[in-house]
Amino acid sequence: MPGYGNLLRSLSKSTETPVKAVVTGEIPKWVNGSLYRNGPGRFKFGQNTYEHIFDGQACVHKFTVKNGDVHYSNKLLETKSYVKTLENKQLFPNFGSIDKGSNIYKRFKNFFFPPETSDNVNVNIMPYAQDHLYALTETHLMCKLDPNGLKIKHTVNIKDHLPSVRSSIAHPHIERDGTWITMGINPKGKNKLAHYEFIRFKGGKMGQQSEHICQNAELIASVPSSNKDGFSYFHSFSVTENYIVFLEQCLQINFRLMIESLVKNKPRSSALITEKDRPTRIHIINKHTGEIINKNFITDPQFTFHYINAFESNNHIYLDLSSYDSKHFNVENFSYENMKEGKLMNTDMMKALAKRITIPLDKHSNDKDEIYCEMKTICSDLAFELPVINYWRFNGLPYKYVYGANHYNNPFSIVKLNMENPREIFSAKYGQDGFNALPSEPIFVENPDAKLEDDGVLLVMVLCDKNDFLSVLDAKNLKEIARAEIPEDVKGAFTFHGFFADQINFRNLA
Repeated sequence: MPGYGNLLRSLSKSTETPVKAVVTGEIPKWVNGSLYRNGPGRFKFGQNTYEHIFDGQACVHKFTVKNGDVHYSNKLLETKSYVKTLENKQLFPNFGSIDKGSNIYKRFKNFFFPPETSDNVNVNIMPYAQDHLYALTETHLMCKLDPNGLKIKHTVNIKDHLPSVRSSIAHPHIERDGTWITMGINPKGKNKLAHYEFIRFKGGKMGQQSEHICQNAELIASVPSSNKDGFSYFHSFSVTENYIVFLEQCLQINFRLMIESLVKNKPRSSALITEKDRPTRIHIINKHTGEIINKNFITDPQFTFHYINAFESNNHIYLDLSSYDSKHFNVENFSYENMKEGKLMNTDMMKALAKRITIPLDKHSNDKDEIYCEMKTICSDLAFELPVINYWRFNGLPYKYVYGANHYNNPFSIVKLNMENPREIFSAKYGQDGFNALPSEPIFVENPDAKLEDDGVLLVMVLCDKNDFLSVLDAKNLKEIARAEIPEDVKGAFTFHGFFADQINFRNLA
């Protein structure tokens, strides 16, 4: 299989009643809870197909693990976008797809007054205040879900509570009490510049008792864009014990091209331009006070979807990324056809490498009023995406291990990299038993009695030509210790992100 092939599925129905999986091997007794995954589950509607991997309609998946048994279910979310697509038999515009039947008046109206069909929450699913479940995308809307049936309970419009915020990301950082730190964009802030808005949704008892997340929203800081003609695309950011760390990078959203896309009915992705030589600007914000560190930190041009981690040491911040070479990156290349056919595999266009940026907080500016921060590649031989760490214990702190999914070359695999000793690499390869297989982002679950950082398991949702399955890997050496196969007539779909709700910390979600 050169690419995702037939495993990039388009489901036409949900599996709402949990089905029991057949377990081989032994799942550790301390793995009790639910693995949630989210991604584009339906691309095809009659003769129409969404054209970009980011555009398929949202489908949430759930593996419930209890006393060694596993049950699986999924739900095509009945968002306004999904329901109206079925009713009208037409695709609503999304990141890389257009509404072929629209007129210029409708396109401008939908741009300045985003419709309710902007709720295709197909990127991530995350817990809020330990008790609530939210499906997320990169618009102004998010959906609160029922953890039992995975149905939508409430759609939240961030703009109703933070009017300056036009959209938010799908990668919040979650603190110990369930508080979220996240970010969005204000396209017309002070001095008519776009501003990156950093937001806190307070957790704790206040969050647990709230009807929805935006009741507890507050603005942390607002950072002006360095580009007067637009702003940097952003998918995530990083935090340390004391700081928010955010990069303005080479992929820029251009206001003029955005208007042109409305006039000529081009996809929104056409307004995203890779400025290959644009330096990466580093913004540091005190996450407790909102103070912006007034220094002009820069590093080499690059692009990242996913930050790995960041931490403070000796008046430096070390920022780790899954990073693409700006000379080869183009977000429009991640189309449905290219991913299905594998046209990007083994090319620099899809080669994300672990890189580390060293940010000296006490260094003074040069004569250009800039502070250059060195960026080094950790391991040039290991391409991977969807990086994860032992998040609940080491996010924002010094750490050693990162895990990820290799969709760069065959066979697809899950990998582990020692950031302190890059020669130490482990991998778990899939699809070597005669059946094509596509592993998801791995999710780390820590052993409650852990003494070491990698004492735990990885949970991996694997799509397969035969039976889809949940793969349980020993996080130390990536050896598969258990597998839970779903009945062959029940199919999952491609996912981006998710998390594991254990029965101790997320009792109402497990």
